[in-house]
Amino acid sequence: MKIIRAEVKDLPLIVDMKMSMFREVGSITMLQDHAEALIEQTYASLYREDKCCHFIAYDENMRAVACGGAVIKSDVPFCFFKAPSYGYVMDVYCVPDQRRNGYGSKIMEAILHWLKEKGVHNVKLKPSGTGRILYEKLGFQDSGEMEAWI
Repeated sequence: MKIIRAEVKDLPLIVDMKMSMFREVGSITMLQDHAEALIEQTYASLYREDKCCHFIAYDENMRAVACGGAVIKSDVPFCFFKAPSYGYVMDVYCVPDQRRNGYGSKIMEAILHWLKEKGVHNVKLKPSGTGRILYEKLGFQDSGEMEAWI
């Protein structure tokens, strides 16, 4: 297993895995037309600002099998706090035939390390049903935040 920090040139791979994740969880229909291009452009801009990064896991054959990333946010109301930014974990995905091999844990370890280096103290994410166990093992707790689609 090899974990590397993604660069802008790796964004097509990140976007491809993100789209696989959206298909798998059933939310692909919620995306805008041409979402792939929009995602890649947005991530490239955030990479240049050093507010976003992704990590890619490769198996022993150097096949990309997992990815995950984070973005540093400082939106309302958090921008008013003494620690005005937080990390948001996103795009954690592993190809189905490679799950339960530790890729997600290693990706999360790299993400959390990057966020700590950036001075982030609070980290949020929205887990999938299958990912919840991993995140709980890493110390994530339900924040009590509520959501409604209207």
